[in-house]
Amino acid sequence: MREEFYKTLSSPIWWGALVIAAIMPFVLSSYYVHILTLALVYVALASSWNIVGGMAGQISLAHSLFIGIGSMFSAALLLKLGINMWLGLVISAVISGILGAVIAWIDFRFQLGHLSFVLITLAFAEMGSIVVEGWDFLGGASGLLLPKDTGNFLAFQFGGGHGAFWMMLGLAAICVLVNVAILNSPLGYYLRTIRDNEKAAQAIGVNILRYKITAMVISAMLASVVGTAYVRYLTFADPYLLISPVITIEIVLFATVGGLGRAYGPALGALLLVPLGEILRGKLGSTLPGLHYFIYGIVVISVILVTPRGLLPLFERLWARWRGPAVASKP
Repeated sequence: MREEFYKTLSSPIWWGALVIAAIMPFVLSSYYVHILTLALVYVALASSWNIVGGMAGQISLAHSLFIGIGSMFSAALLLKLGINMWLGLVISAVISGILGAVIAWIDFRFQLGHLSFVLITLAFAEMGSIVVEGWDFLGGASGLLLPKDTGNFLAFQFGGGHGAFWMMLGLAAICVLVNVAILNSPLGYYLRTIRDNEKAAQAIGVNILRYKITAMVISAMLASVVGTAYVRYLTFADPYLLISPVITIEIVLFATVGGLGRAYGPALGALLLVPLGEILRGKLGSTLPGLHYFIYGIVVISVILVTPRGLLPLFERLWARWRGPAVASKP
C-alpha cells in the first residue's frame, strides 16, 4: 500500500508533469495563465471533496461552507483584527475540521440515508451563507477587499499572477497526493467498504464513526486551505461566489465527469471542464449570449452518457488498448 504511494511520488511522469505545468506562466499569456490558475483551484477543491464524496460515498454539499470559512473568515481576521493570513489559514482550517466532524457525527448518530445527508449538508451550506451575508464582521453582502498583493510571502502574498499560479499548482499537487495516499492506505479501504455496504462494514467491525469523521475532517480542512489561497488570488472576498452552494455543485460535477473515487479523476475533470467553460465564455459570451452554456451542457451530458463512470476509466482503457500490441510484440 505504501509502496504504491512512494511509487507515485518518485514517478518521473509525475515530476515531469509538474515541471511542465510550472513553466506554463512563461509560455502563455496572462489570460490563459488565469484560466489555468482557476483550473488548479478546482483541481484542489474537487480532489478534497473526492475524499468524502468519491471514496466514502457521502455526497456532501457543505463544502461551500468550508471554502467560505477559509476565504471569508481568514480575510475578516486580517482586515478587522490584523491577524496574519497564514495564522488565519490555520484557524479557519481548524474551525472547518470541527464543523466537518460535527456533520459526520450527525450523519452517524441519526443514521441518515444518502438523500437525507445531501439535504442536511445543503442546509449547513445555506445557513453559512445567511450568516456571512448578515454579519458585518465578515463583510456582509458587500464582501471584503483585501490589500494589494505586493509579493510579501510572510503576509501570505505571492506576487501576482505567476506566484498565484505556482501556489495553486502546489496546493493542487498536495490534494491529489493526499487522495493517492488515502486510496493506498487502510483508511481508503475502509472508506470504500463503507461506501459499498455500510451495514456489512459495520458487521465486520469497521468503526464507521471514526472513519467518516476522519474523511470529513481531512476533506473540510483541505477545502478551507484552498479557500484561503483562492481569496488571496481574487483579492476580493465575494460571499455570492465563495460560500454559495453553486461552487460545491461545480466541484461535484468536475469530480463526477473525471471519475469519482479515483485519485486523478477529479483533477482530470477540472482540468478539462474549467478551461472549456472559460474559453467558451470568452469567445461566445459577448457575441452570442447563452450559447456557451448550451455547448458546455451538451459536452457534459455527452460525457456522462458515453462514460458514466467518468473520463479516467475511459482513458485507462484506451491506454491499455494502445499499449497492448506494443507489449505483446516484445520478446
